[in-house]
Amino acid sequence: MIEIFNSLDILDILYDSSEKNNCVYVYFTNTKLDLCEDTELKQRVYEYYEEFLPEDLTLIIKTGKDNIIKFSTPDSAIINARSWFPTKEQLGDLSDEYYFHCRVVDADSVIYEN
Repeated sequence: MIEIFNSLDILDILYDSSEKNNCVYVYFTNTKLDLCEDTELKQRVYEYYEEFLPEDLTLIIKTGKDNIIKFSTPDSAIINARSWFPTKEQLGDLSDEYYFHCRVVDADSVIYEN
């Protein structure tokens, strides 16, 4: 007999972790950039973000592996998320590869989303 378990998605895991660790997370993804095979476009995206992101966050984006940052307060998480990850409207005519979908997650919900 097959036993079925209730699997959790990444947001469920972040809600739980946020509650247990009394913190808030900034979670960001960019599937278009991850799937992009145009190295010149990728380089342009990295250069765009290098202008205003902290150096260590730029390195995280380039590796494409780590995409969760822990904060101690909701305010600090939201302020940083807003300054780091522009909305689609703010990006204007830039291609979809420039847009990082960013969410700030606390113990109960997504409290900010670009």
